[in-house]
Amino acid sequence: MTWRRWLLVIAALGTLSVAAAQEKEKSQLFPPASLLNQITPEGIRANMNYLADDLLEGRGTGTRGYALAALYMRSRFEGLGLKPGGVKGDYFQPVPLRHLTIVPQGTTLEIIRQSHVDRIPLAKDFITGGNGLVTYSPAEGPIAFVGYGVSAPEFGYDDFAAVDVREKIVVEFFGAPSTFAAAPRAYYSDGFVKSKIAAAHGAIGVIEIWAGPIAERIPFERLVQFFQEPQFRWIDARGIPNESVPEIRATAMVSEKAALKLFEGARKTLRQALDDASQNKPQGFSLVGDVALHLTTRFTPAESSNVVAILPGSDPALKNEYVVFSAHLDHLGIGEAIKGDVIYNGALDNASGSSALLEIARAFSEMPTPPRRSILFLSVTGEEAGLLGSDYIASNPTVPISQIAANVNMDGVALLYDFKDLVGIGVDHSSLSRELADVARHMNLEVSPEPMPEEAFFIRSDQYSFVKQGVPAVFLTEGFKTVDPKLNGKSISLEWESTIYHTPQDDMKQKLNFEAGAKFTRADFAIGYELAQETERPHWNNGDFFQTKFSKPH
Repeated sequence: MTWRRWLLVIAALGTLSVAAAQEKEKSQLFPPASLLNQITPEGIRANMNYLADDLLEGRGTGTRGYALAALYMRSRFEGLGLKPGGVKGDYFQPVPLRHLTIVPQGTTLEIIRQSHVDRIPLAKDFITGGNGLVTYSPAEGPIAFVGYGVSAPEFGYDDFAAVDVREKIVVEFFGAPSTFAAAPRAYYSDGFVKSKIAAAHGAIGVIEIWAGPIAERIPFERLVQFFQEPQFRWIDARGIPNESVPEIRATAMVSEKAALKLFEGARKTLRQALDDASQNKPQGFSLVGDVALHLTTRFTPAESSNVVAILPGSDPALKNEYVVFSAHLDHLGIGEAIKGDVIYNGALDNASGSSALLEIARAFSEMPTPPRRSILFLSVTGEEAGLLGSDYIASNPTVPISQIAANVNMDGVALLYDFKDLVGIGVDHSSLSRELADVARHMNLEVSPEPMPEEAFFIRSDQYSFVKQGVPAVFLTEGFKTVDPKLNGKSISLEWESTIYHTPQDDMKQKLNFEAGAKFTRADFAIGYELAQETERPHWNNGDFFQTKFSKPH
């Protein structure tokens, strides 16, 4: 064996010994039972009873009810001895907002072919979030179909390769190819990403089609209800709203009925295009006729605050790094009556996550010696309006973003059934997969893959705001495997989503399993505890998709 080979062997043994030492350290880091037991079913229920009470009127972003909830979180953080982590020595970080209201009289979608005009009815077959930049935004011109509207050279996929969309309005399906892994698929399903792709190819408008399997599970009528919820953007120091793509003058989403009209006379039928999309075939071609999409939006200034608290770390070498626990405090406020109730209490979504955040903060504050890294507890506003509070603090952090080591996000706690498995959305992309595996092993739980990647959960909660700033993150959910073999976790979850999610019936009157909620919260606590105690800083997997897209030096 040559000396060069001997050096390689010695280096390899060194690498193995380091890895073994890290695994040994991790196996010793699982929190003791005395800490885990600080998190109780009664504590979760008590916090939820207040946050989901009718008196808080659904905690709508920018409302009195939300302000009361924020005061509650601040008082609890202060009572636990946590330090203010907001601005000007306070626990609050005000988020400047622009409230968008769609003006129906000036918001229209027309398909024009020669002298014939098809007018698509608003709030029936088309919906829009408006335009956050200007109050009146018309997009008129030819139309072109671009499959999923995805151009992903790293995956050798491009829906724009065969069609010129300059000065056109593009028509595309919701989602992204199923050949993409779950998180990249979620990234390319993001409407903001799709608008940037369309703009880069010269388009002036985007119409997304809600059709196929996802429309069979979630009818377009349900989306109409969602789009009637308050629309906001956060405003930067120049007065520009977040996620602005000025080149795209107007965007909309349409039903399958409207999509059939868009495809009239095209070289493929809508069904053929859906079939090709299901087989992940890139596709792009011109459609027949023009579209006139006009949006009229009324702007109202608003403000709502994140609540931020810090438990300083104890290790001189690590205390300037932070593990962020986040949960959104807002819900939908007062809205359309359903079953005679107009208050959208948001008990599970997300008074439960906020309650879990407080229980975790209490457990950390009870430690005789604080964890080695600092813990930042973040209660955010505006999640339901588009991850606004988390995006604002990730873009305007109250501690340097380079010092945020990881994010553990809680959007709903497992309260519907006792579970046997955990799903760590996002962990496959970073070293956080090791913490999840260790916690699951200690708690006698399984780790399952994301069960419905087509739902794009990775981009639909607050951890994504930190991922976009290069911070490894995990969004933990319960899996579908149940302790009680007579229960079907998937059926229970889908039934809740179709009948209770984002309705006034998500209140404290529904049947909730607080023992399961406490178990789930302990798992979240344990992941963050290990992250805060271990020597190695969390990191993206080498060459990972999100490392390439977002990673920043620290």
